[in-house]
Amino acid sequence: MGLLDRIRAWGSADDTKAPTVRSPQEAQLIETMQDRIGDPLHEERPIRLYLRFTGEVQGVGFRWTNMGLAREHGMTGWVMNLSDGSVEMEIQGTPGQVIVHLDELHAYYRRFANRIWLEEKREIPVIADETSFEARYEPGITL
Repeated sequence: MGLLDRIRAWGSADDTKAPTVRSPQEAQLIETMQDRIGDPLHEERPIRLYLRFTGEVQGVGFRWTNMGLAREHGMTGWVMNLSDGSVEMEIQGTPGQVIVHLDELHAYYRRFANRIWLEEKREIPVIADETSFEARYEPGITL
């Protein structure tokens, strides 16, 4: 899709009605988070996830969008571009916050017709003293 096509898609009136296409990994993650929301022992307990996205995720503000959404919802972690064109992220929050973050991320990029595909996910240990969400740079990358 060319630049003009993206501009047309961005301005179309029905862009919010288009269904969000999610990877099997992401659909499974959301289902797991929804199960935890229904469990009083887990719904408010923070979790930390390692996520790796592919698709149109570099050169489109993906790190900054994730950082803004995470900070807006009180989540912590980091996001980083990788040299293979993918983006990896560690994100920490409640199951409900994770679902909202992913929903808002897709909603934002849907208007540009960007494909965002969760390729890899895993739960990792929570970092108790982490206080912010930041954009990082791959080791060896200098600005």
